[in-house]
Amino acid sequence: MKNAAQEVSSISSSIPKIDFCQGADLKALSLQFRDNDPADIIQSVIYSAQNPVVFTNFRPLAVAFLHLVARIKADIPVIWVDHGYNTKETYAHVEKITKLMNLNLHTYVPKMTTAHYRALYGEVPPLDTPEHNAFSQTVKLEPFNRAMGELKPDVWLNGIRHDQNTYRHNLDIFTHGNHNTIRVAPMFYLKKHEVEKYVADNGLPDNDIYFDPTKGEEYRECGLLLQK
Repeated sequence: MKNAAQEVSSISSSIPKIDFCQGADLKALSLQFRDNDPADIIQSVIYSAQNPVVFTNFRPLAVAFLHLVARIKADIPVIWVDHGYNTKETYAHVEKITKLMNLNLHTYVPKMTTAHYRALYGEVPPLDTPEHNAFSQTVKLEPFNRAMGELKPDVWLNGIRHDQNTYRHNLDIFTHGNHNTIRVAPMFYLKKHEVEKYVADNGLPDNDIYFDPTKGEEYRECGLLLQK
């Protein structure tokens, strides 16, 4: 019978080691893991990375990604940018999921409160205007960049998929992110109905009433993935 140390060694040796240096061939890595189960990708990433983190916005179906990660490493830092415009349903969902999965949640908020912003500038500016770009920088990009600067990850996992919009369709499982990181999207090649089935099969509570003022529209990018 194997002892505990031998068991750990046996498990580790069966997990593909990923080279996350900045010169890594991410196209080759994406091709290598193209047909792997998302859970296998997550396991390899967590085993290989020095300081991995998770980013989530708790949007509809995001619970599937969080569930997959939490089953493998429950204490991985989870970054959530609370821009201050979330629905009451989203705030309740965040509380429920954080307790249900015992998430190591790191919440980052803008330096300017929603009330302060409204008093100075009014409501959310129209999309694709300089004012909206400044708004997005204030309520989402700055808190996210602050999180990355404080946590200093080498890898950040996210739940994006190729079928969500045109921009994401042209990404892949492994891509270069900002802050000298590598982004990993384990669920990239899943389709929406497959994620819905995962949520249903595992009896997970979902968040159906969601609003992101920096996106404004379902298929529009909020800016995090566009940063260099």
